[in-house]
Amino acid sequence: MRVLIELHDTLQPVENVISACVLKPDVLVILGDRKIEKNKYRKPILSFFETEGMDVRLDVRTCGLHDVEQVVECLNKVLDQYGQENCIVDVSGGSDVLLLAAGHVCLSRNVQAVQHVPGANKLKWFIGAESGKEERFDIQLSLEQVVSLSGGEVLRNGHVGPEMMSEEMTGLIDRIFPIYLKNKKIWPKFVQYLQVAAKGEYWDGQAYVAPRMILINGQARTPNDAIMNALVEAGAVSAYELDDKKCRFAFANATIGKCMCDVGVWLEMYLFSAMVQSGLFDAVQISMVVSWDDDDKDDRVQNEIDVCSCSGLGQLFCSCKTSTPDPYMLNEIAVMTRRFGTAYATPVLATVCDMKKDATAAYWRAQQMGIELIDINDLEKPKLMNRLTELRRKWDR
Repeated sequence: MRVLIELHDTLQPVENVISACVLKPDVLVILGDRKIEKNKYRKPILSFFETEGMDVRLDVRTCGLHDVEQVVECLNKVLDQYGQENCIVDVSGGSDVLLLAAGHVCLSRNVQAVQHVPGANKLKWFIGAESGKEERFDIQLSLEQVVSLSGGEVLRNGHVGPEMMSEEMTGLIDRIFPIYLKNKKIWPKFVQYLQVAAKGEYWDGQAYVAPRMILINGQARTPNDAIMNALVEAGAVSAYELDDKKCRFAFANATIGKCMCDVGVWLEMYLFSAMVQSGLFDAVQISMVVSWDDDDKDDRVQNEIDVCSCSGLGQLFCSCKTSTPDPYMLNEIAVMTRRFGTAYATPVLATVCDMKKDATAAYWRAQQMGIELIDINDLEKPKLMNRLTELRRKWDR
């Protein structure tokens, strides 16, 4: 029988299962504070093991994490119950008191201790008979698993999925995005016209006929002929005709139609498409809506993360802003990354402005907070691919 004793850290929930994934114990003893008695922390771990096909019994032990004597006593009871020769203690997480107590017990009883080495994808034995041994691993976690282990749930995603990013679709996105950038100041009014003309109906091959002038809240909206012709050239719009009374057009496909009628989606789409094309990530999601229950509240909280990607144990959590960012926008993505990411997770703010020139205060604040930036200077496709490569390498430290 192999027993793994895990020093539980509710702030780093994914790290709590890494050693178990590698060592495949029969019993996982979780040692932590009273939070781990809650079903919201225990159920995701059990569900994770079930999904991974691991038959692991969970044994949860609570103790005062700021009382060294209590922690030592609890560890000794576990070792006596299961037999210390069967036990391995993982000292990768938990409070400083837990680590101090665990190190003391392992040294005094010569119990095997292992540690997950961040960024190196390996476990290292440093106490016990196998001291000095290293074991490399390759663990692939989905975004749904990461969110679930953090006590949340992925409710839905946006207009598109990675499976829809064909060469034709990515080409369309790459050609539409510069048109959006060039016209971003007047884009909202242009989209308003398309929204009324389409009436929320999107089908492949569907043709639209609308009055040349439409009143929206008492304001006249007409199709922008220059933008429409640019979209025709890009392949996003076809059968475009404009006369004194009517406007006729069709979108390249239903998905493009939905996106063309969404005011703020193109930065997300462009970044999402680039992540898929890069081949750097195991999974990419757009407009990922997550739900969780806060420890201090009775109701569930929902948030949307614009673009997410993952590879191995790491994630990028990206917030896309078409307006000039302010410090509040930085806090938003920082909180989401801490709440749902691993130790390898990176918060990213993507924007269509020049951060250093147009949002100087937010630029320097981002540096202080460890938030990576993708701004107008990075959006040319080759530069964006290089930037994504840099960000992906951050968790290979």
